Amino acid sequence: ERVVLIQPSATTNGFGSEVVSYTDVKTVHAEVQWKSGGTYQQASELFPDGHIEVIIRDAHQVEAKWRIRYNGEVYNVAAVAPNRVRGLKRLICDKVND
Repeated sequence: ERVVLIQPSATTNGFGSEVVSYTDVKTVHAEVQWKSGGTYQQASELFPDGHIEVIIRDAHQVEAKWRIRYNGEVYNVAAVAPNRVRGLKRLICDKVND
């Protein structure tokens, strides 16, 4: 399977507020594992919720607070767990509900 790594960048707008934008960096091969899912309620609306783990090669730069795109859905990278012995990174990701 393939995922797109998306890097955040912060800029300051005309009012002095920080604005975060995201840029696609690279499409990489990955192993994706579904961990859990469901719905949650916010402001009287139900939103889908999903959590996945993504395993990629250690050579690809990615950090917590980046995003990934997988199957048309966008996920926040909550944590990165490197496994240097095997040359892999495990990304713990939560679905973005914009």
